[in-house]
Amino acid sequence: MQEERLRYLLTHYFRNTISRWELKEMLDQLDQLEEAEFSDLFERMGERVPERSELFNRDQVLNQISSRIGGHHKEIGDERKSKLRYIKWGGIAAAIVVFCFSILFLVQQSAKEGTSQQAVSPREIALPENGAPILKLSNGDQYSISEDHPERLDKNGLSIVKATDGTVVYQVKNNVEGKSEMRTFLSPKGSALTVKLVDGTQVQLNSGASLTYPTHFDEHTRTVFLDGEAYFDVTHDSRKPFIVQTKQTQVKVLGTQFNIASDLSKTKILTTLIKGKVAVSAGHNQQILSLGMQAQTNLHTKQISVQEADLKEVLAWRDGFFRFTEDNIETVLQKVGEWYDIKEVKVNSSSTDKFTGMIKRTKKLSDLLRQLEKISNYKFKIQDGRVLVM
Repeated sequence: MQEERLRYLLTHYFRNTISRWELKEMLDQLDQLEEAEFSDLFERMGERVPERSELFNRDQVLNQISSRIGGHHKEIGDERKSKLRYIKWGGIAAAIVVFCFSILFLVQQSAKEGTSQQAVSPREIALPENGAPILKLSNGDQYSISEDHPERLDKNGLSIVKATDGTVVYQVKNNVEGKSEMRTFLSPKGSALTVKLVDGTQVQLNSGASLTYPTHFDEHTRTVFLDGEAYFDVTHDSRKPFIVQTKQTQVKVLGTQFNIASDLSKTKILTTLIKGKVAVSAGHNQQILSLGMQAQTNLHTKQISVQEADLKEVLAWRDGFFRFTEDNIETVLQKVGEWYDIKEVKVNSSSTDKFTGMIKRTKKLSDLLRQLEKISNYKFKIQDGRVLVM
């Protein structure tokens, strides 16, 4: 599973479709490999594509890879002296060239699909009319999927079912005969979508979150990768624990319900137990959660603290609400910005009003801001995706 995940990350890296946190994960995994393991990995990947050395300059491709890896280390603030910067290409150079060439030149790009959208006023920030999820395949291809394209859903191992409450559920088909492949399901901004995995586990993804999963699980574990916030309702299986990997944190369960999210500063992972029992791990640290408790994992120190959770606040997003507890206006708009595509917030007010309570999510940001104006001394102005607080 670990090598398959690394192959997936490398593929998306060279296709420029990798997220910031996936990039961090890829570099961490590569740094842990010994030189021989590094060589074997690329040789196995290189064997899958034909070598066409006459079509490209070998040294140019190698230099490009080296400079890109070094540049990305600097971008994400990784101060460690990575093996990648000092790797002796030597005997693995040809295999790397073949692999990179296949990704950069031989793989056909999928057609870009245009979507017609109604013009939005520069004085408004609205949710998309039909926010379709994105499915990323292990080879780097990605597709917009919806009920309007059932053939595309079927081709990529998905079907759409309606829950008893009318909620749309994207169900992963059980394909035990074929080789397991990693897929990433991305919930678009302004949508909370549900994925049902092959074991029956349901995952509700909050706005902008993504879930990477195998098309079928192996014999020993059920491992998925999360970026963003999600609520898990895990199907019980005492023989195969369910594992959620998210940045520096691992959550291991047999069957339970829990919520995982990042805090607003993006420096902590918050794991809240709703039902059952989970083990939260980071580095050499581990905490077992009991009902209603929340583990806060510091991404820098990997220390885990446990406290009682405010379940109404944690789960408000699932019911379509924003919940505030003594929040200042900056925090309020930061929470709101997880749902709406706000480019910038500028506060030009001396008011110290704080907000406690819940507000229903609205289609238009202006409607929500008008509600805030009625209960505070603030006035708001929207211009070109930016919010001015007066």
